[in-house]
Amino acid sequence: MVQFFKFIQDLLKKFIDVTYMIQIIVTVVILAFAFYWFFDLINHQFLDFLTPVVENIKEFMHLNFQETMNKGANGMDGSLFLFVVFLGVFVFAVAQLKAYSDIAIFKLGKTINKIKLKREDEFNAQLRAEADQAILAYRNVVLIVRLTARRRFVDDMRSEEEVAKEKKDMEEKVICDFYSRIKDSPCCKFAKNGDQLVITLKGFTHVDKLLYYVTKALEDIRAEARKDGWIVRFYSAIDAYNDKALIKDVYYDLQILLKLNLHNEIICYGNFCNRYYMESNNLFEAYLKGVYELTEPENVWSLVKKY
Repeated sequence: MVQFFKFIQDLLKKFIDVTYMIQIIVTVVILAFAFYWFFDLINHQFLDFLTPVVENIKEFMHLNFQETMNKGANGMDGSLFLFVVFLGVFVFAVAQLKAYSDIAIFKLGKTINKIKLKREDEFNAQLRAEADQAILAYRNVVLIVRLTARRRFVDDMRSEEEVAKEKKDMEEKVICDFYSRIKDSPCCKFAKNGDQLVITLKGFTHVDKLLYYVTKALEDIRAEARKDGWIVRFYSAIDAYNDKALIKDVYYDLQILLKLNLHNEIICYGNFCNRYYMESNNLFEAYLKGVYELTEPENVWSLVKKY
């Protein structure tokens, strides 16, 4: 349909170009014969070279109107004047056609733009639907938590070995305590990798429960540790993936986030935010931490509990 309208629009534009030429040519003819008629009235032979053409025009007018035009006092045949009037009417008619053609071109242009916008909206809606389907396919979640501990006050009476052993023992204790507090999270599996606890979740609809259990457990552990003279920090990253993704690839991407050393908050990439906000009644809000140079410039977000 658009191509047909464009074809009509192009034809009208060419028609307008032709009418411009016709108007110019006919206007020049009108002026020439008008001047000829005027000079003939005053018995001036300035345009006498047009006489053969004028005679043919008079003969044509007489044949078509079946009567002799009245002559003036100087014997000038009125048929030439009438022919000039006809040409003037013709120029006016052509001008009107050109004006209507301009209006038609404008309306066709609006119609073409409407059709294009409608097609663009339909195409964009299709892209959004496909994008939403692709995002919804990210139904699995990986959450990694690394815990560190250190004494609030330095004890100079002990050796570095004793301090390091106590620190390691405390970190083992808090990671075990953390696991015991969240092990009942629905649809989750757990794996320990050094000082990190790796949590995998099947079913994105349970992600808010997981995040709630994790943040509540970490808050309690840090508060209890502080009472005992310890400062516990956690470094955590979360991501979503589809069934086609390899868990090792997701794990690698999360390790890159953890290297940012943003402590005491759960951070994620933008694709997790997109998937997370497709769920209703979110318990957490994603805030942009900034753009970081990872394998490439990436937006990094932080998940914060709403209340």
